[in-house]
Amino acid sequence: MAKKILLVDDESDTAAVFQTVLKQAGYDVTVAVNGQGAISAAKTGYYDLILLDQMMPDLSGNDVLQILKSEPVISKVPVAMLTNFSHDELVTEALGRGAVDYILKYQISHEDLVKKVKEILGE
Repeated sequence: MAKKILLVDDESDTAAVFQTVLKQAGYDVTVAVNGQGAISAAKTGYYDLILLDQMMPDLSGNDVLQILKSEPVISKVPVAMLTNFSHDELVTEALGRGAVDYILKYQISHEDLVKKVKEILGE
């Protein structure tokens, strides 16, 4: 059975590309387009990994991360930030709130994203 990934990104083109890459690698990928959508999806479905954008129109990725990590069932799911924003304070805050990694979208190749996901999932 394919591992399930929740991909959270308000940029539809970016989300579509990453969704396609991860699906081709054998993952079942659900996309949420904002923070509230991510929280709802995480509460209603089980995911093996959440890839979370930092800047979204409704909530910051760090705020979504804090909410997800406060939910007992969801708190065990690894969350990696997948974002274009690399400000030191955002990175530190995300890692402090429980993110397992901070991946920069503009620096990662599709192959490296798949490798990183496999690494996080222990595959």
